[in-house]
Amino acid sequence: MLYTALLPKWWFRVQLTHAPSEKQPRRGGRTLGEQFKAMCPTLADPAKAYYTPSWVMPGGDMQTIYLYTQHFKPAGCPISYEREVFEFSDGGKAAIDWAQPRRDTVPESPLIILVPGIAGGSHDYYARSFIHCISQQPYEYQVVVLHSRGCNGVDLHTPKAFHAGMTEDLREFVKHLAESRPKSPLIGIGFSLGANILTKYVGEEGASCRFVAAASVCNPFDIDTTVRAMCRPTIKNRFLYAAALTRSLITMFTSNQKVILAGEVVLDAKRIVSARNINEFNEEYTIKVFGYQSAKELNVGGSCVHYLKDIKVPMLFINALDDPMCYKRTIPFDDIANNPNLVLACTRYGGHLAYFEGTSVTPWLPEQLSQFVQAMLKWK
Repeated sequence: MLYTALLPKWWFRVQLTHAPSEKQPRRGGRTLGEQFKAMCPTLADPAKAYYTPSWVMPGGDMQTIYLYTQHFKPAGCPISYEREVFEFSDGGKAAIDWAQPRRDTVPESPLIILVPGIAGGSHDYYARSFIHCISQQPYEYQVVVLHSRGCNGVDLHTPKAFHAGMTEDLREFVKHLAESRPKSPLIGIGFSLGANILTKYVGEEGASCRFVAAASVCNPFDIDTTVRAMCRPTIKNRFLYAAALTRSLITMFTSNQKVILAGEVVLDAKRIVSARNINEFNEEYTIKVFGYQSAKELNVGGSCVHYLKDIKVPMLFINALDDPMCYKRTIPFDDIANNPNLVLACTRYGGHLAYFEGTSVTPWLPEQLSQFVQAMLKWK
């Protein structure tokens, strides 16, 4: 076990990557970096920006596993939601959860759109802990969670579910929000696979992006490299992370099998439910219904790393170097440094979406994201 108390304080400093200050956008007399330092001190002020993992679970594996055990435990940050079913233009539907009580009572109220990880949702602890934080003073902002098709209680209505690079649903939902509440500043926050989808969307939109800012947490960036690593027959992959993700995909398929198999594309249900990893599932289901030639084409084309250069709004990336699911080698340090709108905050520890600290094992991440949201809304 790593005894964090024996390590020097500088070891836990948050490492920032961004463009030189003279190239950064400037508003109200401050550059993007200066706004971060002033309003996100525990993330960007060298004197205050540290993340020290809980000594109870200092490693990435322990943090990630513990996070999973908290997903269905409301104690500590119980959040109530109002469920809406959003229908897309192709007839598909997805669950939309509005955090309660509603805080968007005036037309100018900011709105935070959360995009969860693979088959994740509003029940996940990382979502609930963030919503609990940002709904309190001094923030008090409204959050809405956009789920993937076929997940979280809303069945598929078309054979198509989702994949790592599918931005169409997010685009349509954001367009709907922007048109129905034109005075509301919108900020997107994505987690894990949702971070990849959000980042790709923001890059695709370029200068037309309807978000005033966005944040990405534990982004895989390079889907092909990440999935190939998860498909290796290691003990962790066979019994932990990759296995859990594959099971969630198969569960989505079996729960919606009747609708999926009723489509025009011929599928082999036995081969789909027998998939041993994500690539096998994608080869048997995803690429066929979405019209790709191979899982590699799907993964490469869906990787947000290719779109970083096109992002025109301020965007924060938070990644842990000990993340057991999104690897250090896929973090595009140079690409981020070359775009003056981007800031990367790397921590040595934190696992995948976990970031627990202290003896009480409380999450560090919600306050960082809440500070970022407020910093961007006040940067004018």
